[in-house]
Formats: sequence, C-alpha cells, structure tokens
Amino acid sequence: MRRRSRTTAAERAVALADLPAPVRRVIRAAERECPRGHAGALRDLTRLAARKAPARGIFDPTIRGEEDMFKAIETIADRHLGHRGSRKAWKRAIRRARLELDARDRIERAALEARTVSDIAYFYAGLAFGLTWLSHRDP
Repeated sequence: MRRRSRTTAAERAVALADLPAPVRRVIRAAERECPRGHAGALRDLTRLAARKAPARGIFDPTIRGEEDMFKAIETIADRHLGHRGSRKAWKRAIRRARLELDARDRIERAALEARTVSDIAYFYAGLAFGLTWLSHRDP
C-alpha cells in the first residue's frame, strides 16, 4: 500500500528543483548536518517563502493579520520539529503544578513574552544571514 503524502498541491507548486542552486545546497547540507526534522522544516519554509514572498515581500511576525502565514509556519513546525508535542508538554506541566489560576496566568504570560522576544530575535538573525548571503554571492 502506498503511503499518502502530507504535502498539498500548493506546497508542491514550488518544487525543490525550482529553488536556486545555493538554496538547494543549504537544504542538502541541513539534511546531513542538522538534527532530524530541521532540513524538512527549512525546505518547507523555503517553499512557503518562494510562494508568498513575490506577492507580499518580507514576512514580519510582529504584524497583525498574518494568520495564514502563522498557520502555515505552525503546521511546518508541528510536522518537522515536534512543536505540537512541546506545547502539550508545557500545558501538562503547568496543569500538574496545581497552581492558583492567577499564578498560572502570570507564568503563561511571562513564557509567552520570552518566546515572542526570542522568536523575533531568531527571525531577524535569519533575515540578516539571508540578506548577507545574498549580498555576497557571485553576480
């Protein structure tokens, strides 16, 4: 029995072969050198960017109204990086701590703020590396 693919028609619209050669090399290097799932996430995020960037430009996670992008990124993170499992583990740990509701809310808000700041920093780091890479490549 053939295994059913999880990719949608929209995801397949940008094939790996359609990406620039340097991007394909980075993805292949990630397959060899990065933890399991990271290359798949990079590949799918690159496909997402190749589909979306021409019409919308650079994605900024601090802008409201980007629900379609947030959903796509979360789906990729769930699929390749185990994001859904880590969220469930966090929620389970908070529930088991049996704290007052106010204390749990303060912890959740602080964790969300820390994650948001970290996510923004990593986003801009990735953007900086990508832009630097583009500015130093051969014409």
